Amino acid sequence: MTLKQMRYALAVQKYGHFGSAAEKCHVTQPALSQQIQTLETQCGKKIFERLGKRVIPTRFGEVFLLEAGRIVAQVDALEEAAHEARFGLSAPIRGALIPTIAPYFLPHLLTTLAENFPTQLFNLGEMQTEMLLAQLADGELDFGIIGTKPPLERFEAQPLFDDPFVLAAARHKNLQDPVDLNLMQNEELLLLSEGHCFRDQAIEACSLDPNPRNKDQSFAATSLATIVELVAKGFGVTLLPAMCLAREIRSDAIALHELKSPGAHRTISMVWRRTSAQKQQLRQIATLAAALAGPCLTMPSRVDKVAAATPAP
Repeated sequence: MTLKQMRYALAVQKYGHFGSAAEKCHVTQPALSQQIQTLETQCGKKIFERLGKRVIPTRFGEVFLLEAGRIVAQVDALEEAAHEARFGLSAPIRGALIPTIAPYFLPHLLTTLAENFPTQLFNLGEMQTEMLLAQLADGELDFGIIGTKPPLERFEAQPLFDDPFVLAAARHKNLQDPVDLNLMQNEELLLLSEGHCFRDQAIEACSLDPNPRNKDQSFAATSLATIVELVAKGFGVTLLPAMCLAREIRSDAIALHELKSPGAHRTISMVWRRTSAQKQQLRQIATLAAALAGPCLTMPSRVDKVAAATPAP
């Protein structure tokens, strides 16, 4: 069997369709199908089950594709290392941050990277957790910075710091500190739209039903900035990560409240593939990123008591 056949099989698994896989691999569908058939003949077992236009892995296929993915990733890492050794040039390091981290953390990170790696190119972007991890697994990204516990089967992760939550409400509500999240009503808590991990964390912190019956009263935004504006107008309350406060809280109409013990927080982590040839450099970047907890968690003066920068354990 060949690496080309493995790459074709992995593409079929990813897209669930021979035609889509062939298009992404820049070959004709008959050519790709022939290579898959040859591969199955060599293995003596079917790798895929054909369900009309859909294709799913067989039980043997799941095992085969897991190992094939590891082999292809290791070969890609080896080729990249060989290229760097031959030409003395390093390819751009590609990374992504989730939307509730990027606006507040990325400016600090870029400054630190430029100071410590002046000759290294970085291509950094923003994407939601699910897509970030998928692209990381496929080798389209070299690292990600997320706010949830990463899957460690294929990834190595380094916790950077804990980002505590506070409650934001219109000042005229006169809520008393510390606020008990268990007493919050579902209909008045403004949340991000589905797909944002911070939404799930807020739901968990407040012990809310993720699928409320009264959906007519629910509202979901795509950014924390939108939610903050609605809170200022008295349309509800929300949980906010400390990381965003210095930038998002600029109105005196909003009061920030500490949470009743044990409170709530998220752990910011940097994650990369276990097979990455850049592991040593990525670990250095993670150490530098962890040192940014202080600048990123600077609180407005009226909520300094809520939390200080807390290194992740």
